[in-house]
Amino acid sequence: DNYSMKLYYTGHKNIEINAGKITVLGTNNVDVYREFIDTFLNGYGSNIQLSDDKYNRKDISTSIDWDGDVMLTDRISKKYMNVLIKKIIEDITDDERQAILKSVNSLYDRIREILYKIDIPLQVDYDNDLTRLFKYCQVHTETLLWKNAYDRISSDVKLHVELNRKRIIGLTNVVHYLTKEEFQELVSLVKATNLLVFIIEFTEKDGQRFFENCDNYYIDEDYVDWH
Repeated sequence: DNYSMKLYYTGHKNIEINAGKITVLGTNNVDVYREFIDTFLNGYGSNIQLSDDKYNRKDISTSIDWDGDVMLTDRISKKYMNVLIKKIIEDITDDERQAILKSVNSLYDRIREILYKIDIPLQVDYDNDLTRLFKYCQVHTETLLWKNAYDRISSDVKLHVELNRKRIIGLTNVVHYLTKEEFQELVSLVKATNLLVFIIEFTEKDGQRFFENCDNYYIDEDYVDWH
């Protein structure tokens, strides 16, 4: 399924973001870099627009998952955890559900026995809400897996596959954290999963050499386009 999106930046060439291939916009222009980051963070911007491949206008806030600099924030695990838990619960089989409820009932029976010892009428109720149960169990990503940037970014990609999220994953500062080999692994992962990934990097023009096997765009400090 070769779908794509188009980014329009006023006064510049359109940027095509194709599924399965990482698109990189490099710039050494502070204002350009800041404008893209602000637009993606806020979900809108006057000079940056987005459309699908049929030229239908798309809302940036609902079409781009701006995950930014993955090492400066734990946004990825927090951002997608509720959606992921919802999906896991939807996919639970009847047998699994019954087994969980049986265990929960047994836990509640044990708590009731303890409450009976107190001479005050106390009771516990369980409403079969698995979402609340999963939250109580504090489902979270394994801390060790979040130690390095490649694991964080690849987990981000896998989360989008798992959740079937057809949004652009937006990243920055990738070049600061990944080796060339790790970046090429990411290129292969994006190709295999057929996702849309857009990276904006603050870099000099020759820094684009790091991003092999990608669709590369560059805007220099004089606002000149290179592709």
